[in-house]
Amino acid sequence: MAIAAADVKKLRELTNAPMMACKTALVDADGDMDKAAELVRERTGAKMDARAADRTAGEGLVHTYLHTPSPGMPAKVGVLVQLSTETDFVAKAESVQKLAKDLAMHIAASKPLVVSEDQVDAAMLDKEKEFARKEAIEQGKPENIIERIVEGKVKKVYEDWVLLNQPFVLDGDKTVAQAISDVQATVGEKLEVARFARFEVGH
Repeated sequence: MAIAAADVKKLRELTNAPMMACKTALVDADGDMDKAAELVRERTGAKMDARAADRTAGEGLVHTYLHTPSPGMPAKVGVLVQLSTETDFVAKAESVQKLAKDLAMHIAASKPLVVSEDQVDAAMLDKEKEFARKEAIEQGKPENIIERIVEGKVKKVYEDWVLLNQPFVLDGDKTVAQAISDVQATVGEKLEVARFARFEVGH
């Protein structure tokens, strides 16, 4: 059966699994999203993600990144990011060290406000939703369309403000969460961004 690209994308967002694995699972499940999610978790590293979610990342590392606009000039942007792991052994792994560096560079470029959706300020989010709703009403949109517009605004806010939801600067086809999941699958341990701080001259 033909599988819509939107369904493949949705399943990938749910499981963090590779695109082809998601498409194959959807074909095998006759398009049933829930069945496909179970299949893809059984067949890929997404299953490991589920187990890792229950474990504690009590070790890790702190990476610093300074961005200079041009050679010989002082740094204008600085980032501190704490990447947590389960063991100090994995924290020393080259892939984890590279991930921490890549995440710091991403934060410097993409300017996230928080790590995860649950850290978004509810009052700020409500203001964005209300603005989107008011604008849609003024444009004469029907109620069912207004709700979709508001939902779209929430998704856009999360993509803009939330580190894990942002398109990864080194691979726009995946989110930061998926980039972390890819490395997590190779090291076999839970990896998570505990916190970050971004500093910029003039801000």
